[in-house]
Amino acid sequence: MFDFLYSDISYLGLFLVCFLSSTLLPLASEAFVLGFIKLNFNPSLVLIIATLGNTLGSLSTYGLAFLGKKNILEKYFKKSLKKLEKWDANFFKFGAFFAFFTFLPLVGDIFALGLGFAKYPFLKSAFFILLGKFSRYFFIIFFVKLFLKS
Repeated sequence: MFDFLYSDISYLGLFLVCFLSSTLLPLASEAFVLGFIKLNFNPSLVLIIATLGNTLGSLSTYGLAFLGKKNILEKYFKKSLKKLEKWDANFFKFGAFFAFFTFLPLVGDIFALGLGFAKYPFLKSAFFILLGKFSRYFFIIFFVKLFLKS
């Protein structure tokens, strides 16, 4: 009787975990995606929700840097900012690659920050971040479904 409610809250939870894991907080959204697939949630919905949440999380990090919230970032992430300043030209020149690879653990958040500081165009950033996040979750779900069949 409460399956509908359980599913909706669970998908919202997946969205929140994926969103938060792609900000500067260290969470493993992949584990949640794997869990949802193992619990027989709809793989297409899991893919869409995880991709959307993770993309929006990265874009919030990008936006924080783009809008110049440097004083907050300097207070909490001083070492990362020093590294980013050295890479500023590279972030603008190779922004599409950096945006795509924001799905990588540890460095992905730094890539999103770098793109924002370099003022890399928002639409290009959003597109390539979305593409990278989608690719990662697609392959995770594909391989889990392949493994579960055997």
